[in-house]
Amino acid sequence: MTNPSKASFSGFHDSPRQLIPVPESFFTQVLPLLVDPEQIKLLLCLFKMLNQQERLSGYFREDDILSNPLVSDLLGEQEQVKTALKGLITQNILLFAKDKHNDRTYYFLNHPQAETAVKAINAGHWQESEYNLTALKPDADQPNIFKLYEENIGAITPMMAEILKEDEKAYPTTWIEEAIRLAVTRNARNWKYVQAILDRWQKEGRGNEQNRRDDSQDPDSYRESWLGRK
Repeated sequence: MTNPSKASFSGFHDSPRQLIPVPESFFTQVLPLLVDPEQIKLLLCLFKMLNQQERLSGYFREDDILSNPLVSDLLGEQEQVKTALKGLITQNILLFAKDKHNDRTYYFLNHPQAETAVKAINAGHWQESEYNLTALKPDADQPNIFKLYEENIGAITPMMAEILKEDEKAYPTTWIEEAIRLAVTRNARNWKYVQAILDRWQKEGRGNEQNRRDDSQDPDSYRESWLGRK
C-alpha cells in the first residue's frame, strides 16, 4: 500500500552526465554483507561524494562527511553518521587513519592503494595533495576476468569458469590483471600460477612484488610446483 504521507516517485529523468559510477564489487561483494540500511545509505553517499571531487583523490575527511547535506538528510544526527562509519570500518569496507599533524581523520574505500595511504598517515609521511586514487574509478572498458583469461591463458572450460567466478569474488580486479601480466611475463600461462601470486599478495601484501626475488616468486620454482599439476 502506498504511503499517502510521501510523494510517489515520478521516474528516473537523469541524463548520462548525472549518473554516479559505482564499482561492480559493491553489488557482488559489499551489498550482501550489509544489513544496516544506514550503512548502505552512507556508502552510496560516499560514492556520490567521490564522483563530485574535482580530482579523484579517493579519500574523505571526517568533517566533510559530517557536514555533507545529503548525508545529514539521509542519516540525521552526526552520532548516527559516526555509528554508520564505524559499522563500515568493522566490515572492512572503509579504512581510516588519523593524521596527528593536523588532527584530521581520513576515510578511504578499501582498496590496495588506500592501504598504502593509511600506512603513510600512521607513519607520519602523509601528503594529502600528492594522493590520487585513480584506480577506484570504474572503467566501462575494463576487461573482466573471463576475457583476461581467454586472451592470456586459453579457452575456458565449465569447471574453469566456476573457478574464475570464485577468484573474482576473492581478489580485486586490479590484482588479477597484474597477476596475469606477471604470469605472462614469466612465461607461465597457468591459472594455478596466477592463484599462487594472488594468494601470496593476500597474505603478505602486494607492494614489494617487483623488488622481491624469493623462491615463491621464481618462475622455475613456480613451474616445478604448479605447472606439473594442471
